[in-house]
Amino acid sequence: MATHDAGSFRNGFPFSASPFGKNAGWASVGGPRPDPGAAKVTDGSIPEGHAPVFADPAPRLQNIAPAAPNSVALPTSRPYAQRPIARQTGLRLLPLGSFVWGAKGNPPQPRTRSDHSLIWVTRGYAQLDLPRKERLLAPDTVCFIPAGTAFAFLPRAGAEGQVMLLAPQMAQDNDPPFPARMIAGMAGDEGAALHLTLHELSIETARNAGAAGMHCLLGMLALLLGRLQPLIATPDRATMPQRDRSLLERFMNLAGSRLKQGITIADLAEELGTTSAALDHACQSGRGKRAIDLIHQIRLEMAVQALRETRHSPAQIARDFGYASHTHFTRAFVAATGRTPEAFRAQSSS
Repeated sequence: MATHDAGSFRNGFPFSASPFGKNAGWASVGGPRPDPGAAKVTDGSIPEGHAPVFADPAPRLQNIAPAAPNSVALPTSRPYAQRPIARQTGLRLLPLGSFVWGAKGNPPQPRTRSDHSLIWVTRGYAQLDLPRKERLLAPDTVCFIPAGTAFAFLPRAGAEGQVMLLAPQMAQDNDPPFPARMIAGMAGDEGAALHLTLHELSIETARNAGAAGMHCLLGMLALLLGRLQPLIATPDRATMPQRDRSLLERFMNLAGSRLKQGITIADLAEELGTTSAALDHACQSGRGKRAIDLIHQIRLEMAVQALRETRHSPAQIARDFGYASHTHFTRAFVAATGRTPEAFRAQSSS
């Protein structure tokens, strides 16, 4: 460019059609078609190594619709289980029972998310696993997990609550700010205010309301997170005696591999070299449930995974995981999730 006179570029860049020349935009305004030779550039005048001049260059200026401003995504109940999530530009609210997160595995393994996650368990239990810690979330537990934190989340059968997924850019100017690290506590006396705030956020999200109202509600939410009460001690594998922890892990692995065989608790206890009472004690200490309840839970969780990740029919899945019949599977599934297996699969893939 240094070898050319800048004055020769007044009508546009000489080597290609320019949107800044006097004839730019002729297609959109109906003006005269530009003369390809108007710049009076010949092949001989182009420095060596530059592209040749085309006889009839296509105009580069197009009618481009202005980009839509950032908007809040509509609420959805679609689960985000074990699938990549693109960085979002808004806020999403969904039922706790439809939210499963983590890398593939049984149970899912910790994996990072690109958005902030707020989890509120209002009924039942849910498993939250961090890279070096496992925790069973009890009713009334609230967790805020900042974007970029590796975790796995799996609601237990019958668990209820709410999950909010928030894009980091929506929280950049929040006052007070959201926690920079994961926090957990009990909603306690602030439960009613938390419920109301999430309800108002769902309304504002559905209305695609302005930023001012959303920032006000998000500020209230951050304030409530700062008022969480200390966690009540819940069963935690890290605090279990080594013997019970080992027995529980062996039981979970064995039960998962024998679901097809219709094996009983007594059979499992005998194979593990213990008694049914000792097995029940280990399960109560580590998971807060009896051994038979954990078997039902494992069966249901594996059925849910099969509905999401395979094309097997519900009847086939019922046979694969030891249900007495398709009807038995449907009845148990509806009791735990409020939906039939067919409806759950349709919602998961929509």
